[in-house]
Amino acid sequence: MSKIPFTLATLDHVVLRVPDMNKALAFYADVLGARVERRVDRFGLVQLRAGESIIDLVDLNTDWLKAEGARMFDVEARNVDHVCIRVDPFNEAAIEQHLADHGIAIIERGQRYGAEGDGPSVYIRDPFGTVVELKGPATPIESERPILETARLVLRPVRMADADALLPSFRDPDTMRYWAHPPISTLDEMRAILARNLPPQNRAGASFAITRDGGAAIGCVNFYSERDAMSGLGYILDKASWGQGYVAEAVAAATDYGFSEFKLHRIWLEIDPKNTGSIRVAEKCGFVHEGTARKSFLLGDTYYDSAFYAMLREDWLKRPGADGSSGQ
Repeated sequence: MSKIPFTLATLDHVVLRVPDMNKALAFYADVLGARVERRVDRFGLVQLRAGESIIDLVDLNTDWLKAEGARMFDVEARNVDHVCIRVDPFNEAAIEQHLADHGIAIIERGQRYGAEGDGPSVYIRDPFGTVVELKGPATPIESERPILETARLVLRPVRMADADALLPSFRDPDTMRYWAHPPISTLDEMRAILARNLPPQNRAGASFAITRDGGAAIGCVNFYSERDAMSGLGYILDKASWGQGYVAEAVAAATDYGFSEFKLHRIWLEIDPKNTGSIRVAEKCGFVHEGTARKSFLLGDTYYDSAFYAMLREDWLKRPGADGSSGQ
């Protein structure tokens, strides 16, 4: 058997033949919030945007379908078991109330496996009997290992319970000045950030809480966007702990772990050129400035420059003590 010359990336679109376009739009657009993106009247087609995917609604009453001998819709003629739509945020009580306000009942609910892993789902029916699954994010998977110890710090796996300790940093304008998004304000937003850095949305062991003794988190350091053995590394530290060299200590430990345990080929840091503190950390830890991408990052309405610092595995192996050696 020949090797498949592609990989499946994501669900692109679902095509639904509907007997009443007005009812279909009232359900998928007005109730679920999909946005009409495109209409092709000659085909009786309405395309709805649902996140990164498309729901195609095709009117069964169009002449071209009738000419092809399409059967009129009935329960027995359905050829779709159900359609699963990932929704965010997933507040089950709020979703249930919203559906009830539109006269729609939940027919089933529970933890179900999806593209991201196990997570909560509720099931409803559209006006024509097709089952629609509204799926929440995968339930984060926590662990007790690995533990990285430095001279003054203990880096342990991030936990959802760290949300309370980390929220003050993530809503502080000074701490978030050079971050990838504006300051947040709620615990729910903080929990969503932590969930994105835990399995199954991120690889196991990729996100560490920075602590002094294994207890309360004063910051975090995490690997992200890993592909082809190359990964970004990001970090944040409580403002009260600045100026003591903690970030460099944590980044050095995480870097060693990434090369020794994840067997990474390249680790990079993306830094705002105005963030002189992070640049000092990068240089202290042995990262090499590879260049600056001009106005390459959009935040709000403004484009910002990004300075890239990186370390290759071959660079790391030359460092004293790397991979258990004394250097080269």
